[in-house]
Amino acid sequence: MRDVSIVGVGMTPFAHRPESFMDIAADGVIDALYDKDLRNLEMKDVEASYFGTMGGGPQAGQKALARLRSRMEEKGIEPQEGLTGIPVSNYENQCTSGTCAFDAAYRDISAGIHDIILAFGAEKLGKGALSAGAGGGLTTQKFDRDTEPPAPGMFAGQAREHMKRFGTTREHLAMVAVKSKEYAATNPNAQYRQRLTIDDVLNAPMIADPLTMFMCCPTTTGGSAAILCAKEIAKKFSDSPVDILTGVMKTARPTADMLAFESGWDPNIRAGYEAYKQTGLSPKDIDVAQVHDCFAIAELMHYESFGWCEMGRSGEWIESGAPCKGGDLPVNTDGGLISKGHPLGATGFAQVYELVHQLRGDAHNQIPDADIAWKHNMGGGVGVGMTYCVHVFKRGW
Repeated sequence: MRDVSIVGVGMTPFAHRPESFMDIAADGVIDALYDKDLRNLEMKDVEASYFGTMGGGPQAGQKALARLRSRMEEKGIEPQEGLTGIPVSNYENQCTSGTCAFDAAYRDISAGIHDIILAFGAEKLGKGALSAGAGGGLTTQKFDRDTEPPAPGMFAGQAREHMKRFGTTREHLAMVAVKSKEYAATNPNAQYRQRLTIDDVLNAPMIADPLTMFMCCPTTTGGSAAILCAKEIAKKFSDSPVDILTGVMKTARPTADMLAFESGWDPNIRAGYEAYKQTGLSPKDIDVAQVHDCFAIAELMHYESFGWCEMGRSGEWIESGAPCKGGDLPVNTDGGLISKGHPLGATGFAQVYELVHQLRGDAHNQIPDADIAWKHNMGGGVGVGMTYCVHVFKRGW
């Protein structure tokens, strides 16, 4: 098995945008190919590609790469040759679609199959809550005030149980959103960048009690990408490569009771435990983290799952300021899903983008001397089993 590094990253701003899905996907790739820290690498050097999306349709990755040349011309960029005839694999795994494509690229290079891979993801979503359309496809839907959207309703139930068992408060949930907005305020790629107070969050429209609008991630449109290569050649392409120390994936049991309080979070804990075991690290070694904060309660429970605080004490942990600016372990320093936005196929790569910049030392909310980064993404639906992914990165120079 070979060590693997990330040498290039790119992303579009996340927002409801008029461009087509293929244009958005191509734009994320172009941004990665012209990453300011990337050198001596052209499209023709890429040997394979992995693409993640929920709503892009059949062979979306191939179609996006086919759009690349003309999209470069439209942007006034001299088109490069390459990315035709290479193997392209498409991944659909709900909110982890992009992360699963990233993980496949990592394992491909680690196994010695290819040396240089482009992995990317994209999504174009309308406004409203995510739901399954006809035939199981992805759609967005606006619900009336008397109807709980499915995903917020599921997490609202977990929030109520957490509050009942551990004394977690609505104010603790609001603190997650306030932290998120504070980080997003200085991130030009974030969808929502306005700062909020605790009262702003608590007085926002209720989506699913106790989750108000600002405690829920927004749907959005965006594309993002990463270029991975074997570690032994990484310095050829970048003076600041980021090494992938490990990647762990777990799945919850495919039963309806996965939505019960303990059920469904156990794989999260196991994924974190294995990541620590495989890397020889402990919670105190993590300098900066990205977690899947689809809803405020999810972020609180991730703190507990990964050992950053005791079980049931996540409300106290965020109240202490630990995951906030200047805290012991800054979490979701780009605004997270709650403020940056959640275009499913692009979400995992946007997490990679933020953590790579943190380890390079040039992020918008830079954490001093960041050396080890934790990436977590999860996704799934009722009765089919949630997927939980953890990757650990290290500064590679």
